[in-house]
Amino acid sequence: MIELLKKSNGIILHMDIETIQYEEMNLKDPIAVIGFPSVGLTSSIMANMYAKSLDMTPIAGMASANMPPYCIVNSKRVLPPLRFFGYKNKRKNGHDVILCMTEYAPKPEDCYNTAVKVLQYLKSKGVKTIVCMEGTPKFEGAKIMAVASGENGEKLLKKSGLEAMYEGIIRGFTGVVMYEAPSRGMDVITIMVPATSGVPDPGSSASFIEPISKLIPGFKTKPNELLKEAEIIQQQMEMATKNLGETSQYIG
Repeated sequence: MIELLKKSNGIILHMDIETIQYEEMNLKDPIAVIGFPSVGLTSSIMANMYAKSLDMTPIAGMASANMPPYCIVNSKRVLPPLRFFGYKNKRKNGHDVILCMTEYAPKPEDCYNTAVKVLQYLKSKGVKTIVCMEGTPKFEGAKIMAVASGENGEKLLKKSGLEAMYEGIIRGFTGVVMYEAPSRGMDVITIMVPATSGVPDPGSSASFIEPISKLIPGFKTKPNELLKEAEIIQQQMEMATKNLGETSQYIG
């Protein structure tokens, strides 16, 4: 449902997002990993790879009138466009993980409300650290970099082993998460992987694996199935784009 809120300077749209609860996993001090569509579909491909290869459990989903009207048929459930999966870390004293993922890119006017709703959910589950995966346009000399915010941002950068970006712009949902998370008591690091624009780039997606395993020891997968996963994500992206009109112009 979309509510119209009147203000002195006109009318703005308020996006009402419904949270659908599934399983309660009692996760221990979880770290969130977020994968929304970006250049080369790198983050979406990697998020799907984590969910499948680690047999992660669907714990919640989000839906609204502003999201594309489709569902994902999972082996365990039929799920809405925006989904959360849980993972119990098998490593002693390791952090459990909440994976947040989707195939659709929120329009600019929806990014803030979507990000805030996601952050509220993650905070309610005890998340204090967030890792965002982001694909960036590939050019000569481009390299994997990271940017962090929050009280422990510098510690996250050091732990990731990546070169830090101290000037630049991060667009869309991830950009909102970067400045909103610290005000809610959460640290966030965004890993930016150069990728080929316009086509799925599973090779670049694999570049997320190593730095994320450093940030979350015990949370790691192998890139064997990434090419197959890229084909599946491309099909899901096309379905989401078809259902939401001009969504594709906001991807990347």
